[in-house]
Amino acid sequence: MKFTLEVGEVEKHRIEFNYNQLAGSLLINVDMQPVCKSVRLLNEPVHEVYRFVVGQMVKTEVRIEKWRKQLFGYRNCVYVDDRLLQVFEGN
Repeated sequence: MKFTLEVGEVEKHRIEFNYNQLAGSLLINVDMQPVCKSVRLLNEPVHEVYRFVVGQMVKTEVRIEKWRKQLFGYRNCVYVDDRLLQVFEGN
């Protein structure tokens, strides 16, 4: 699953989320810089949370919650400053 979004009003930041279920690799970039990188081959948890702060002058907290579905697929919820921004679902 791959998605890109922009956050911030005064300072714009580009967040890229890339998760490959077959390879078990996860990469989260903010403005082309890696923020979170992990590889997991077995025992994928049902729920994972990734938190980070973007911005120099105006700090913006971003939280991405990754939910694994029963058989196949994921549901990702993106929160900015504890407000739901967008939900991404896919296989």
